[in-house]
Amino acid sequence: MNFIRHNVLLCILLACLGLAADAQDQPRHQHVGRVLDWSYRHIMVSGGLNDGNLQAAKVEPRILFHLAERNLVPAGDATGRFQLTRDSDNVVTREHQVRRRRKIDGTDVVSSRRGAKIDWSIQLGNGIVAANMFPGKFSFDINAAPDCVNDYVVFGLNVAGVTAGQANLLGVNNLYSGNPAGLCGANPRVNWAYNGSTGGGSILTSPVISLDGKKIAYVESTATSAIFHTLTWKGGEGNSATNAVAPGNCASGASCLRSLTFSTTATDTLASLWVDYPTDKGFVGGDDGKIYRISCVFAAGCTTPTVDWTYNLPVKGSGGSPATPNGPVYDAATGHLFVADQLGEVWVINAGGASPSPAAGPVMIGGGGCTTAHPPGRTGTGAGGDCVADGGSFGIPDSIIMDGNSGRVFAFSGNDGTGAVVAQLKTDLTGLVRVHVGLGSVGATIANWNIHSGTFDDPYFGATPSAGHLFMCGTGPGDTIPYHYWIGFAAYPLMDAAPTGSLIRLAGAANVPCAPYTELFNPNITLKGGGHDLLVSGLLGPAGEGFIITNDISNGDVVAGQATNQPYAGGVSGIIIDNVSTAAQASSVYFTTQGAVTQGTCGPPAARCAVKLTQLNLQ
Repeated sequence: MNFIRHNVLLCILLACLGLAADAQDQPRHQHVGRVLDWSYRHIMVSGGLNDGNLQAAKVEPRILFHLAERNLVPAGDATGRFQLTRDSDNVVTREHQVRRRRKIDGTDVVSSRRGAKIDWSIQLGNGIVAANMFPGKFSFDINAAPDCVNDYVVFGLNVAGVTAGQANLLGVNNLYSGNPAGLCGANPRVNWAYNGSTGGGSILTSPVISLDGKKIAYVESTATSAIFHTLTWKGGEGNSATNAVAPGNCASGASCLRSLTFSTTATDTLASLWVDYPTDKGFVGGDDGKIYRISCVFAAGCTTPTVDWTYNLPVKGSGGSPATPNGPVYDAATGHLFVADQLGEVWVINAGGASPSPAAGPVMIGGGGCTTAHPPGRTGTGAGGDCVADGGSFGIPDSIIMDGNSGRVFAFSGNDGTGAVVAQLKTDLTGLVRVHVGLGSVGATIANWNIHSGTFDDPYFGATPSAGHLFMCGTGPGDTIPYHYWIGFAAYPLMDAAPTGSLIRLAGAANVPCAPYTELFNPNITLKGGGHDLLVSGLLGPAGEGFIITNDISNGDVVAGQATNQPYAGGVSGIIIDNVSTAAQASSVYFTTQGAVTQGTCGPPAARCAVKLTQLNLQ
């Protein structure tokens, strides 16, 4: 049966992706590209290659890619077999002054070290990928070796673009390079660099890549408006982050920018665009508390994006805290759109038809002790009076995570009135399981101690998900020092009612928030603890407290003394992981710094950089 299911999955990879090919005029049977952007981490399936998951993969490419990642044996870069390969460290000879010692995941380290490990970095001028947002990665052929020319990473930068000056949309190829030289030699290449602004705004959220890799969709935010864009890029246009070009005139063979101002009154700070590939519809939110559906995202021959409909989140009361939505998550099988807001609520919207309607919710997950009838800071909510939240950071800044196999969604908030919380609900928002992960921002008005999305270990994606765990970042039980937490599923699909364990991440670092967690199972590397399941995360803090950190979670926990870290003053953006390749420099992580740093090959002088590190070198 497993053999049959593996072949069914391979069939889906090679043929059934034609659903998306039809929507985008993508040639069939030539290659199967893989998109790994912000949305990939927010819809997945536990339980391995069961029949339901294989059916789901036919309509949702992200699920297809998840199943392929976990269940198809890679070609071994044309060798046809796995072999353990360890890349040598790129030892940077610059001396760094040792400032002070810190305990990171139970290990004494110094906050700045000589011999930092880095494979390459590219200076970004004045821009970065915004905090807790992600670059996007395109792999040209999931069934072939990594491709130096056609594989690329896109970085959307939080600055206004300037033609012949600052870029805010950057495409980098020749990725699998570094020192010592890798599959692609010694250096990456800026393949294109664009001024992607039409209204003088910046890119505050994460970009999305078409399934053929030829187009990028993103949102430009000005102080008072939000503009949807689709860029058809062309290699060789712009050569650095400080030498951008304007997109071309959309003539045959030229680059092209299609644009639509979907909100003339509000910007977009949290709601990254979600694309439903088969229908070519995009879903996005604005800081005005509205959800928009946009047609004509990637399809060839479609030249005029339009707003199909607008949905106002029907939040109780007026004034006070806005109902700013996070990135919507769309379930193509049901037509349901999941979205949460910065009042702490989760909603489900019927979004597949000609007009939207409420399907479920809201359910209050955060809210600082307030309710959906009396959301925090909203006035005029009637009997019971208005509610003042107990502390700050009571919203849900990151999109929900949906597990299509278990029929559950997960939401994360820094303050529900008791503590920081992760909530599990059924897709109709019933069956709430609430697990507290430290104090969070209860009783305080901390500007940014939001809780960001966690990730699952490899067993959760296998045939026995009850052996798996959810890993995430919380705080200490009575303070805002960052902690790892992991939560089990002994009665799967139900999440356990309490954490299985916890471990302090950075001793003495009060008020230092965590970036979202990312996981990858790579059988071709052996990690510090002897396993193959890699957890990568970051901290957003000043010099000595901003880090990218890796852990071996192969045994279902985070063990003290197994962490490896690299310091970046200010911290790092969301982190994208690519391959499980055996080729040199071809299994990597990508992110941008959050500040101007001198670290590895980034500086001096201090600079904002896009960075690539190999997975094993971090260990």
